[in-house]
Amino acid sequence: MALELRQAHADAGVERPSPNGKRLPVSNVPIRVPAHFKGRDDALAAIEAAFKGDEGGIAVAITALHGLRGVGKSTLAAAYAERCRSGYPLTWWIRAQTESTLRADLVALGIRLRWVHADDKEDPALAAVMERLRQENEGILLVFDNAIDADALKPYLPRGGAVRVLITSNAHAWRGVASPVQIRVWPRDIGADFLIARTGRMAERTQAEALSQALGGLPLAHEQVAAYCERLDISLGAYLKRFEATPAQFLNDARHAPAEYGLTVAKTFALAIDEAAKLHPAAEPLIVHAALLAPDPIPLFLFAEAHEKFDEPLRSALAGDGLDEAVAALRALALVDRETVADERDGSLTTEAIRLHRLVREVAARRADKSGDRVRDVLAGALAAVYPDDACDNPASWPRCAPLTPHLLAICGREMTDAAANAQYADLLGRAGEYFHGRAAYSAARPLFERALAIRESALGPEHPDTALNLNNLAWLLKDQGDLAGARPHCERALAIREKVLGSEHPDTAIGFNTLAALLQDQGDLAGARPLYERALAICEKVLGPEHADTAISLNNLATLVYTQGDLARARPLFESALAIREKVLGPEHSDTASSLSGLARVLSKTGYADDAEALFKRAIAIGEKALGLDRPLTQRFCSHHARLLLDIGRAAEALYVAQEALAVHEKACGPNHPWTKDSARIVADALEALNRDDEAAARRERHGIEH
Repeated sequence: MALELRQAHADAGVERPSPNGKRLPVSNVPIRVPAHFKGRDDALAAIEAAFKGDEGGIAVAITALHGLRGVGKSTLAAAYAERCRSGYPLTWWIRAQTESTLRADLVALGIRLRWVHADDKEDPALAAVMERLRQENEGILLVFDNAIDADALKPYLPRGGAVRVLITSNAHAWRGVASPVQIRVWPRDIGADFLIARTGRMAERTQAEALSQALGGLPLAHEQVAAYCERLDISLGAYLKRFEATPAQFLNDARHAPAEYGLTVAKTFALAIDEAAKLHPAAEPLIVHAALLAPDPIPLFLFAEAHEKFDEPLRSALAGDGLDEAVAALRALALVDRETVADERDGSLTTEAIRLHRLVREVAARRADKSGDRVRDVLAGALAAVYPDDACDNPASWPRCAPLTPHLLAICGREMTDAAANAQYADLLGRAGEYFHGRAAYSAARPLFERALAIRESALGPEHPDTALNLNNLAWLLKDQGDLAGARPHCERALAIREKVLGSEHPDTAIGFNTLAALLQDQGDLAGARPLYERALAICEKVLGPEHADTAISLNNLATLVYTQGDLARARPLFESALAIREKVLGPEHSDTASSLSGLARVLSKTGYADDAEALFKRAIAIGEKALGLDRPLTQRFCSHHARLLLDIGRAAEALYVAQEALAVHEKACGPNHPWTKDSARIVADALEALNRDDEAAARRERHGIEH
């Protein structure tokens, strides 16, 4: 067969003589590899490895290049054909975007090799070509360009023989028939290399890198930009300024669309969105909504769990398996990537998400120009339905908050004219602020609380209960930052609003009493704080009941105060009651449960039960580490209390180590003036003195303004 095939090739004119008399392979590849072809050595190597079986030891005859439109899949296939042309007697390019062109090009192959005659009927001619390809045992490279999907192409793939097949496609699902190779956008340095080489602007490296990043590394966009800069003879930096001002205009500049591609970036993606809409009714509205979110991975549960919040027809189209089908339609046109995002604190927790290329986002967002405000309102409602409202005190909610927060901030980035919409934005900003507050990211939380407060005051008025909520949140944050003087007026104003609007026995009023009491306690006014704690406890017990979580908060707060006052006999039953409620209502692994354990341990440590106290401290620290993380201020607060016990029972070296760890966290998260920071520093100084390191102890006291 090999000799017979070589003769057939020669008879068909597959090889042609070169000027030096050697036979050269014949190719019908219609694409010229650009002179500035860049950054695809890894992809070319991956194709060769797949054909040779370098990965996994099994050679495969079919390899599929897939990726975003405009990423250069066809150019890469042409480059591979050019690089390896000496290894193939024939390279044949097949237009696989439609069945008619696909069949015609396969028959044309048969005519070229004289397997069939030019006047043969198409069906029998095609069958003959497929049979001959199955029998081939010499190198022929077939390139199926722009294949729709595996199912459409499968009937036309060789069913054996030595033919090598290279497929280019926007679709990603090829594993059933081919070895897939994903072609990614250029890294910033490669994109910059291309722009510099293409435009000749060798001295503009910094601007080239910035421009490549703005273009998201898409080769098609780089070529379009280079053509613009070359024609008008402008710098890359000047183009970047124009692009950033009006990106849509430049993405759709038809004068600079690459001739071999024929479409601008904007038209390329617009047509792809239209094609996706034909595959599923939710595809187009889904990508439009997604385009108004942040350029971060978008958790799919936002659309799945909140699909009732969307307008029709998207609402119904997302029901059932509609979301997965819509994502599949968008992926089939390479408009989105689907990825699994691991939680930053616990890698075992993952979120399924989609991501849009920045230029796809730009094109899709243009479709919402007239309805953009409505789409943002709808997305705000969806976020409100899925974003936790207890993130400050519930670390278990953080893996859910983390992927949602960038999108919440993007949607709430600008105020609306509608008061109701602004009120919802304020609520969402407050929730995000609580998330950052709970994680001790105070610098991120504060502007969110301040903005939420400003919106609420404007939209709802200065004496609305929701305004009081924002005031209280801001006051508590300032308190945790150590700005007690700044916190107090917000705290007092919030309490005054609640007493006036809600009444003196409302649970929210109890929260106001607790917050003001905690502030007074930190300022050293224990006598002023105690009656406020007692009033809060009385309200909670009367209105919420003796076993409510808020009642436990008031019990624990009052217990901490009376402990500080030295009333250990009163403190112990209060801590025990708070602990019992929290273990029952919140569970034994909750951070609030750990707080009560630590408080009770402090009482026991002062009343002769050191062993029992240490066991409770260790349990509290273990809960804090699991629920919050060892580097969180509250967990290290438990550690500093444990360090004090270690010092009191003569284990000064251990106490110093534990207290220094706590001090480092408290200084970083809370600042040098926070009571927790000063308390940790005091324990460090006391431990140093116990170890006869008096000079170091004195320096520590001076640094933190701590009296002996």
